[in-house]
Amino acid sequence: MQADEPPCSGTVLQLSVAEQGTTSAVRFRFSLALMAEGSSEKAALQQLQERLRRLRLALEPLVVGTLSVPAPSTHQRGNQVDADRQHTASTGVSGDVKRSNYNALIEAVGGLPGVRLQGLTSQADASEAELVQQRLTVAALRRGTAEAEAMAAAIGVARVRLLRINRQDAMVRPRAIALETARSGFRPGEAPKPAQTLRLQLDYCLSDGSEGKGLVGVV
Repeated sequence: MQADEPPCSGTVLQLSVAEQGTTSAVRFRFSLALMAEGSSEKAALQQLQERLRRLRLALEPLVVGTLSVPAPSTHQRGNQVDADRQHTASTGVSGDVKRSNYNALIEAVGGLPGVRLQGLTSQADASEAELVQQRLTVAALRRGTAEAEAMAAAIGVARVRLLRINRQDAMVRPRAIALETARSGFRPGEAPKPAQTLRLQLDYCLSDGSEGKGLVGVV
């Protein structure tokens, strides 16, 4: 929304304010690498297919929704003159797992050949994230107004009026969970929480005069 810009007969102060909060992780997005090898490309792909079948069976009772599996890729290891050069085939598998199945997923994939856990990222609950965003907005506006009032006092004016709000979309930024940090036991409560950041560009009018009232411009 863009409203008519209210006039300012004093000094326009522009502030950039950022607030950050965390939300609970209700599920985790996992990323797996799957590899196989053989004496020929066909043999490598056959082994990859069998390992993918076993992986699907292990993941089926744990995942939420569907798995994402891209097309496989193959390559040769060794020189062309190397008689025993090996062919490798690889793909990836990603999906979501409930918080309650966090440890079960790690245990399940850890015992399968050719499977490597590349990372887990925490996912926030949508309703809780919305509440956190509202709290961050209130906190950002309060901090911006406090800074504007302090600046007004420093330059010797009494009136502070908010002119414009330019709001960048809040983002939920899941953090990767390093597997090696949890060797004593994989506990979902110890996983880094999703971080939510809100950024506002605030314009204030600092003045002494009686100005005409206008709408605050929101972008």
